[in-house]
Amino acid sequence: MNRGGGSRQGKADAAVAVEVELKLRLPPSRLPAVLSSPLLSGARRAAGRRLAATYYDTPALDLWQRRIALRVRREGRRWVQTVKGGGSAVSGVHSRLEIDRPLADPRPDLSGLPRHAVTRILRSPGVVNALVPVFHTSIKRSLRLLQPAPGVLIEAAVDRGTVRGGGRREAVCEIELELKKGPVTALFDLARRLAERVPLALEHRSKAQRGYALFRGSDPPPVKAVAPVLDRKLSAGAAFGLIAGNALAQVQANEHGVIHGDDPEYLHQMRVGIRRLRSAFRLFRGLLGDAAAAQEDALRAVSAGLAPARDWDVLVTETLPALVPVRVPHDAAAALIAACERQRQLARRLSKKSIKTITYNNSMMDLGAFLAATGEDGGPPALQQPARACATQILAAWHARVLRRGRRLERRSSDELHRLRIAVKQLRYAVEFFSGLYAPRRMAALRNRLTLLQDILGRINDASGVAALVGSAAATGDRDVQTAADMVIDCCEARAATERALLKPAWRRFRAAPQPWRE
Repeated sequence: MNRGGGSRQGKADAAVAVEVELKLRLPPSRLPAVLSSPLLSGARRAAGRRLAATYYDTPALDLWQRRIALRVRREGRRWVQTVKGGGSAVSGVHSRLEIDRPLADPRPDLSGLPRHAVTRILRSPGVVNALVPVFHTSIKRSLRLLQPAPGVLIEAAVDRGTVRGGGRREAVCEIELELKKGPVTALFDLARRLAERVPLALEHRSKAQRGYALFRGSDPPPVKAVAPVLDRKLSAGAAFGLIAGNALAQVQANEHGVIHGDDPEYLHQMRVGIRRLRSAFRLFRGLLGDAAAAQEDALRAVSAGLAPARDWDVLVTETLPALVPVRVPHDAAAALIAACERQRQLARRLSKKSIKTITYNNSMMDLGAFLAATGEDGGPPALQQPARACATQILAAWHARVLRRGRRLERRSSDELHRLRIAVKQLRYAVEFFSGLYAPRRMAALRNRLTLLQDILGRINDASGVAALVGSAAATGDRDVQTAADMVIDCCEARAATERALLKPAWRRFRAAPQPWRE
């Protein structure tokens, strides 16, 4: 292996480009139907190629930790080294820097790389001198050059093969649509036209991500929310794009774990992402216009398909373990837990199915297309105003709504407290989204008080939810299960009464919190 200190025969200047592509996965059995589509069958076609690649990293996976991939691939009779890094994967569209360089043999050669943030780590002696092969890909690729609309050029790569690493392998069957010319929306337009013939799903994982998962023997952990940092120079439309794209990325990053994993945290974080995304649409509703209504409806349907599984997860893993051991006789407790676990497993199977449907996949494509279109043309004129001016209006309006719904708090019914909780949650999301536009400490103080208020209201609301769940589990007619269910319901009602006593002090703290957008 060349350690980066010199050159060897075959060295050439590196080609630097930004790759923009949409990945679509499909079952191998449906590939012939896709290939026979008029969109692909009539296109200019290149000869099929076999691509054998080896990905390199350090034993400590320094490149993987920095979202950099180093690959040496055999393409026919030549070797090509590729460095990929930076960029983003939003709405299914992968955008990243790609640096290609021909080689004389399969050994990586890191000499002569252009200076860039992505290549800085590759020039480090600790990396150059420690590179080892970590996984391999073997792909049969068929290329087609498409012109689906005037001024649009898209390269469609149909890939079949395997990724091998850590003694394991995973099959690959996907279509990569790489944008050569035209707007990003053209990728979604083509994908949706292809999906009319054969069900397709957005593929959020690159081959490198799959290879690293095989090498490590585990999928990446659930992805939690990290609010985007907004700049005061942004327009309202750009701010919405960053907020919505950030939330959608969280949804899509956890999708694979929900379908194939056992950790309930994937489902939880996917639902958090959906809530954040729905909140973004709701907060910007007045500026987005009627076109956003369909996206909100689709997100509501996705959330509804996942909610029961999450409710049962919380009941079985959090609520019952806290109440049952000390409140319910052992035999009755065991019977209730077993009945709830059966309901939980059924709900989890249904949640997995809900995000494998044609409806879900088409909704994600439509959502990606909507966000791409908003980013390209700026959307309605209202979205051209400064982000801070828009944020100030949104924050003031939702703060006022929370105050209205919290009047005479002690007299509010359970339904009214539920509506208050929703308003508090919306305001909390708005504060998180827009924190970068105002004094950070004051926004953090307000967010913390909103979080406390939301948590109390959530526990009050949970009492009725728990009652409904354990009641359905007890519908089996088993006497022990019914006895345990009754005791759990009584405990939850008592807890709700305790939480109500905490509500007023938390409300006073919220009302006393600063409003940074008024300063």
